[in-house]
Amino acid sequence: MLTWNNATMSVGIDEVDAQHKTLLDLTNDTEAAVAAGATREQAAQSLQRLCDYVVEHFATEEALMDPDAYPEYDRHMAEHMECTNLALDFLQAVNEGKDVDLPAFLAFAQTWITDHILGTDQTLGRFVAGRS
Repeated sequence: MLTWNNATMSVGIDEVDAQHKTLLDLTNDTEAAVAAGATREQAAQSLQRLCDYVVEHFATEEALMDPDAYPEYDRHMAEHMECTNLALDFLQAVNEGKDVDLPAFLAFAQTWITDHILGTDQTLGRFVAGRS
């Protein structure tokens, strides 16, 4: 389970921090549902909520980026695209009834979210703070 740590995870942008907390909650909810023996349909619904929110969250972050001034723009956008594609491919496999490893996907999601918040998103926070 993921736990929010304001001291290390906050990027200093209230809206983004709130969305990060929601991402952690949705990931934890999905993991808890799978661990509790959720049906394939229930797991798919939980994953759909998570994927929908990831897309919404990425749009929020991307609206803060200036491609001409933000030095990490290309890398940040590439990370968002890679994550989105992996998540949507996995969700599609679940929806098609393919044999998938939900715990492995959730472990990947937890690591990706944490690493992204602690790394790339910190850079975005500093960039936005520097523009103020």
